[in-house]
Amino acid sequence: MKKSHSLKQIITESILFLLQMIFLPIVFLLLYGISIYITDGYAQGKLAAVSSIAAILCIYALLRKVHWLKSTPKKLGWLFSFLFFAIFVIYTIIPVASSDVARKEKDFANVNTQYWNLKTGSRIAYYKLSASENVPKKETPILFLHGGPGAYVRQIDINFFTEFTKEGYDVYLYDQSGAGRSGLLSKEQYSHLRNIKDFDAITDVINAKKYIVIGQSYGGSLLAHLAADKKISKRIFKAIYAEPGVTLQSDIPDDQRIFSKSKPVTVTDVSLPVRIMISLLINPKGNFTSQNEVVNYLADHPDLIQSLFSEAYPKNDSTRIPKVDIGIINFSVNTIIKSELTFYATKKDLAENYQKYNVPSILLIGESSYIERNAPLDLLAINPNITRVQYMKGVGHLLWNGLDHNNQRVKKVIDDFLNDHISDIPNYPSRQDINTFYKRKL
Repeated sequence: MKKSHSLKQIITESILFLLQMIFLPIVFLLLYGISIYITDGYAQGKLAAVSSIAAILCIYALLRKVHWLKSTPKKLGWLFSFLFFAIFVIYTIIPVASSDVARKEKDFANVNTQYWNLKTGSRIAYYKLSASENVPKKETPILFLHGGPGAYVRQIDINFFTEFTKEGYDVYLYDQSGAGRSGLLSKEQYSHLRNIKDFDAITDVINAKKYIVIGQSYGGSLLAHLAADKKISKRIFKAIYAEPGVTLQSDIPDDQRIFSKSKPVTVTDVSLPVRIMISLLINPKGNFTSQNEVVNYLADHPDLIQSLFSEAYPKNDSTRIPKVDIGIINFSVNTIIKSELTFYATKKDLAENYQKYNVPSILLIGESSYIERNAPLDLLAINPNITRVQYMKGVGHLLWNGLDHNNQRVKKVIDDFLNDHISDIPNYPSRQDINTFYKRKL
């Protein structure tokens, strides 16, 4: 009987110990997260580290006082959990890269980097591709909006848009605030609204009557809100949405989002250190990490940029993806703007504005995009100005990917739209086809 009681006590204490080993680290980590949030990541997380460890020691002293920690399993559970937590905290407050000066990109070999000092306070790096001299010049220039947010103009974009200069177009490409060569602002200055205001200021500086605007990925999301703006929409001659990202809150729950069955090369996000992930998830606008540290970490790990770039290609192209020019990706900008993007305008507001402001538009969708299909198709569903949809086979999220004849194919589609020609590619999916398109997972 005594043996049975002893065995039962050992099992009970073992279960208690295991439960503590699961439960206590979770509580400690939650406390650490709350401390980071409350202290705004002050001193690169050191204040949150000290305050959370101090709080845990105070709780320990209190529990000892009320004799809750009198049993050995409880004491051991607490001790091991605390050691695990302390090691984790120390690990996360060690910088992963220099915070002194953010790494700068080299200029393109074939295009000069110029700067606009805008009335918004932004200093924007831009690249002008001038119309060829031996062809009649078009009076409507092309403006390109890159993705991200927080990404940059790449050589692959320069190569693609140079082809339009041969038809008489001036083309302007620019790095958005906090991205590429445009330099960093303080974190609290980044916003989707700022990008809208910067665009408006840029059109004033160029001072053309109207613009052809091409937005890729987040650039497409930005374009969707530009085309719904009373003042700005008047200056957009035609809008081209190339694989636009999320623009509005979808009716489809997150766990039911629909993706293409034609997978891109990878479907995982870039693997970042725990320290950077904590900063982006808990303290994106705060001081847990500086932008310099995040930017420099990525600059030190070009393989991560290449991995992210590879996601924009179909799986069939996995062995022949070109090396991307490694630019500065600012994940601080990415997190800050993405968190506010879908709340910037409601579906009702956008739908009503698209009815009021007529901007002839086309939507381009890649066969193996890594973004959810709901993003472009939610936009199609409420925007009557999108009169053409072109489903581009053999390409991914980055339509002009430099392989085979893909650049020429995409350019031909855009040319047909700009010149009001009927495209060789069927107009698909239409609004009536959206549900079928989802079901087929195209």
